[in-house]
Amino acid sequence: MKKEKKTFIGVDVSKKTLDVTLLNEKGGKRRKRVANTEEGIRTLLDWLQKLSVSQAHICMESTSVYWEDLAEALNEATYTVSVVNPMRIKGYAMSQLRRSKTDPLDGDVIADFCRTQVPSSWTPPTTEQKKLRALVRHLEALKKSRTQQSNRLGTCKDEEVKASLQTLLDTINVEIEQVKKRIDDLLDQHPDLKEKKELLVTIPGIGDQTAIHILAEMYDIATYDNAKAVAADVGVTASHYESGTSVRRRSKISRMGKSAIRAALYYPAITAMRCNPIVQNLVKRLKSRNKNKAVIRAAVMRKLMHLSYGVIKNKQSFDSAYTG
Repeated sequence: MKKEKKTFIGVDVSKKTLDVTLLNEKGGKRRKRVANTEEGIRTLLDWLQKLSVSQAHICMESTSVYWEDLAEALNEATYTVSVVNPMRIKGYAMSQLRRSKTDPLDGDVIADFCRTQVPSSWTPPTTEQKKLRALVRHLEALKKSRTQQSNRLGTCKDEEVKASLQTLLDTINVEIEQVKKRIDDLLDQHPDLKEKKELLVTIPGIGDQTAIHILAEMYDIATYDNAKAVAADVGVTASHYESGTSVRRRSKISRMGKSAIRAALYYPAITAMRCNPIVQNLVKRLKSRNKNKAVIRAAVMRKLMHLSYGVIKNKQSFDSAYTG
């Protein structure tokens, strides 16, 4: 029986285009650019079929939402798909001393990263998980719009415009309540999602809204290899810069990951410092080592993600005796 040749493919994803690099096990390379549209994705799949690529490991960066349609189409076509944090690709490119940056060359780097690092395969979201994420993101957009219009109302002097703004605010408030209800109904209709949410809220500091954010943006949290990988993907690890004995820059949060979850964790982290015994012990240790507030806050957010991973992975409620 003839052995299937290994094929590794890197895709540099942008809003409008997909730059594809195909590598085979002998070092051969092919490139193709298609539009990041349904038609473009079909063209890419036809191209792979013409090249007799029936099995391949395809890797791309988690760039905004532009990768999602491609990843789902490739997964449905039974290819192995990996979606990785862009900072991993950037770090890999630096380690390979890559000095030039263009979309085709980025595709080359991603393909080589896929070949040498063999990243974990991507787990596509279920229909209800996609729905939850859409509703949560819409809710956040409505809240931002409410804040914007409320600020305008507070500074407006024209009575006609003020009346219009108030009408708009009333409409937004109604929409917010309706979306909240739709989220609650969705959780009630899907016991698995509801169970995960109830596990998350057992963690002191994490309330209903934060739990829903985590479920919406990290639907695959239980598939991560460990808690450290979860924290890294969210971007709540501390970034340090030291060189020799004289260069020591102030440590700060890395911000290399899911910004929506970092934003959702900010106030829960402050609450956890007051009521979560594990977090309180962590804060005491860091203060005794003269760590600055930014590092402490990042550490607390990281610990909350560790705990979130733990309760969902183990399907057990929060335990104050947990030391992970």
